[in-house]
Amino acid sequence: MQKRVVILGGGTAGWIVAARLAAEGLAVNGQPVTVTLIESADVPTIGVGEGTWPSMRTTLERIGISEHEFLSVCQASFKQGSRFTNWRSGTGESYDHPFTTPVGMGQFALGKAYSSLETPVSFSHWSCLQSHLIDTHHALKQIQTPDYAGVFNYGYHLDAGLFAGLLKDHAVERLGVKHQIGHFASAELDDKGWITRLLLTDGQTVEGDFFIDASGTHNKLIGGVLESSFVSLSDVSLNDRALALPVDYPDAMSPIESATLSTAQDAGWIWDIGLQHRRGTGYVYASSFTDDAAAFDTIKAYAVKINPATDTSRVRQLIIKPGYHPRPWIKNCVAVGMASGFIEPLESSALVMVELAVAYLCEHLPAPDSALEAIADRYNANFNERWSRIRDFLQLHYRMSQRRDTAYWRAVTEEVPLSDRLTHLLEEWKYRDPVLNDFGHHMELFPPASYLYILLGLVPNYPRNIVEKKSDGKASLLAEVAANEQKLPRFRAHLPDNRTYLTKIKHH
Repeated sequence: MQKRVVILGGGTAGWIVAARLAAEGLAVNGQPVTVTLIESADVPTIGVGEGTWPSMRTTLERIGISEHEFLSVCQASFKQGSRFTNWRSGTGESYDHPFTTPVGMGQFALGKAYSSLETPVSFSHWSCLQSHLIDTHHALKQIQTPDYAGVFNYGYHLDAGLFAGLLKDHAVERLGVKHQIGHFASAELDDKGWITRLLLTDGQTVEGDFFIDASGTHNKLIGGVLESSFVSLSDVSLNDRALALPVDYPDAMSPIESATLSTAQDAGWIWDIGLQHRRGTGYVYASSFTDDAAAFDTIKAYAVKINPATDTSRVRQLIIKPGYHPRPWIKNCVAVGMASGFIEPLESSALVMVELAVAYLCEHLPAPDSALEAIADRYNANFNERWSRIRDFLQLHYRMSQRRDTAYWRAVTEEVPLSDRLTHLLEEWKYRDPVLNDFGHHMELFPPASYLYILLGLVPNYPRNIVEKKSDGKASLLAEVAANEQKLPRFRAHLPDNRTYLTKIKHH
């Protein structure tokens, strides 16, 4: 049984896992499972802003952190989805991927109905009121609304460094996690090849029954102590660099965006995340289509438009090696976060993979040692499937673009290979909407609504409408859309903007 869990590596991933496991109250024969986290004292943090999925609300609630505390300490704000600009044709157009399902989804053929209208209104604005609230920087709740509740689905934007600090303090002071400072040197294995203890450079040893590798791309345990192959996705995900740059607001009352802004560039795209105290920006690019100097000029030009006084010396370069470990769980050790894999920041899937990993651990541990191999096999199969789903969904953003204006866009739209699954679905979706049975997997990360938002955002007339069905229900759908639009003035009148709400909770 796993009575002692040892986590190697702090940061957001390590501390999410530590806090979630400790909050679960795991025990064996009435004795609490101990959770120990080891991290270096000088781990640098970028802290320019990170996006989460709505699932983070459940994670925080289970850990026992109040939403007000989280928002205040982490300079966090609400994320209602992603807004993509210049992805369709590069002429300033934009579309959204909101977190709320479009009206009538699952009942009617939304895509076919929308494409027949030939309207200049984007699909998300036509089918989901959340896009209109994104336009006006609205929050989704009033000051008296309970924690983790809102009129629409939402996630967060947060400062990753501050978030890791909050999780650490909460885990250590309130949940009893043991925090040990030290540099990893090596590990000892038993005759079965299981890890028994970690050795630190200062001579300390930390014994455990189960080990979690949260060491990021250093891969100290999985891929280090325990040999593990790596599936590279560099052939289908060309972006291999990022320049991150924090940008201060021009003034204290600048509006806070309600969505992650993603603006396509000549050789990649720029993220823009609105926190309370600043905006976190960064240029994700392919080094085979631009050089670092040109990439710096691109992010600098974007940042100084926000604030001419931006200190561009704060820029930091990140190396991206897209891919994953097909066996993130080996024997009594599992890799989470960047140690498990990463593709690129588009659609903010990094933290949700950590959440899914620790949810699985909470469900399956402690367990008899004899059962760990079967538990690990299921975990590995599940996460291999999830990586393939993320790969397909991210590729959709590029493949369906109409841009051909640079070598980069010609490559990502015409040359990068698609999986057979996505190729076949795109052919079928010319004549019908995406449906749940297209995926046939209970752990689908991106539901049909997500595919529909991206597909119709990039190609508004994608469905050809030559196949008709009584169940399409166009007339009923149009009536529902019209009725839904009538609610918008009430939402705008009663919901505060982000800046107003977040300022109030600090004094509430």
